[in-house]
Amino acid sequence: MKRKHSVGLTGRLSIILVAVVILLGAAGAAFYFYSQAEARRDIAVVVADRIFSVVELIEGTPENQRPMLLRALRSPWFRATIRADAPQMSPDVSPEFANLDTLLRRQLLSLGERPILIGEHEQQAERARGPGGPGGPGGDDDEGPRRHRRFLVVGVELPDTNWLVFRVPLRENRLPRETHMIAVIGVSALVILFFAIWAAHRVTRPLAHFAEAADRLGVDLRSSPLPEHGSRELRKAARAFNQMQDRLRRLIDDRTMMLAAISHDLRTVLTRLKLRAEFIDEPQQRDKAVADIDEMLAMLDASLSFARDDTAEEARTSVDLSSLLQSLCDDLADAGGRVAYEGPPRLAYWSQPVAMRRAFANLIGNALKYGGEADVSAAGSEGAVTVEIADRGPGIPAAMREQVFAPFFRLEGSRSRETGGNGLGLSVARSIVRRHGGDITLHDRDGGGLLVRVTLPAVAGETSRAAA
Repeated sequence: MKRKHSVGLTGRLSIILVAVVILLGAAGAAFYFYSQAEARRDIAVVVADRIFSVVELIEGTPENQRPMLLRALRSPWFRATIRADAPQMSPDVSPEFANLDTLLRRQLLSLGERPILIGEHEQQAERARGPGGPGGPGGDDDEGPRRHRRFLVVGVELPDTNWLVFRVPLRENRLPRETHMIAVIGVSALVILFFAIWAAHRVTRPLAHFAEAADRLGVDLRSSPLPEHGSRELRKAARAFNQMQDRLRRLIDDRTMMLAAISHDLRTVLTRLKLRAEFIDEPQQRDKAVADIDEMLAMLDASLSFARDDTAEEARTSVDLSSLLQSLCDDLADAGGRVAYEGPPRLAYWSQPVAMRRAFANLIGNALKYGGEADVSAAGSEGAVTVEIADRGPGIPAAMREQVFAPFFRLEGSRSRETGGNGLGLSVARSIVRRHGGDITLHDRDGGGLLVRVTLPAVAGETSRAAA
């Protein structure tokens, strides 16, 4: 099953902030374009009203007085002239003019059925025009660099076949408004994204410290407490986390002290009982009673040792797992066991050496005891260390592979120490491995037998080293 890659909290906050910026920019752009459309409609209404008024005045004025009237009506943003022929329109039109043309023709319907020409005209001005009028730049007397100017040109035919031509300056746009707005939104989103990632990283960094502290707590209950600094909420959370760790530590200590007291009292009673069993006259019954008492004492010692777990206080250091496993296999082979090891010449791991040796000794010993042989292998990768112990025994049913890790649980019915110990070997081994951030799983071996796989994550060593 492929692992899904999720986005971290920093990425999510950054995405949210950028999305908000883009949405706000889109909303602002929509409002801007709507305002521009309304402005063009207002301009069309004003220009059409002015054209309608001028046409009525010109048609009611004698021909010899029309030039003087046109000079009187002249303004920086609106000019009208009379010519004998129709005005020439430019074939190239801008997007702004296309919208204005439609609006203006709709407003000029009140002039009746007469020829009306609407177009654009571009010319090089002597000087740049300053702002003026609703159409954009205007006045002739403003100074500035030479540049091209665009005009809205409207030609209306008069009853005497002359043409009344109007010129209204259009605002100059070097870039289309849509392109300009999209560029502004894009640049703003990039800038916000940069600062969002920086700010989100600073805000979420304490959460990473919490995760590291929780990981340390999982592998070492006596790890160093979490520093209480940062904002008020973070200090409160760190204080609560440290209090929880302290309560857990006291709970384990109190449990160990209680078990030690119970063990002491029971040991006293069992010792008296053993002395009394020595006075049993029948030798066979006496030996059975003494054996039962000895087994109870051994179980009591094992239970106390398991509950106290003295190896939990052991300091962590770099351990060569290959050498550790090889030495265990050599010792068992010298004792007559069929043990073989295969693995890299060196496999360093940051762990508790005595505890790790105890865990692997229990697992390899179980393989020899119940399977007759033990094939041990180890492999290391960038993400984990894996150790496998395989035997050729009867194996363990799948339904019972979790139960065998319970304390004092044994598959065989006998409780004799000669046939299987006290049932704590797997429990102790899993407890040690899990304290290092790993786990033990049981599988069927190809060809028959049991395969015990120990997985130790590489990050556990780094975490433990930081805690130390």
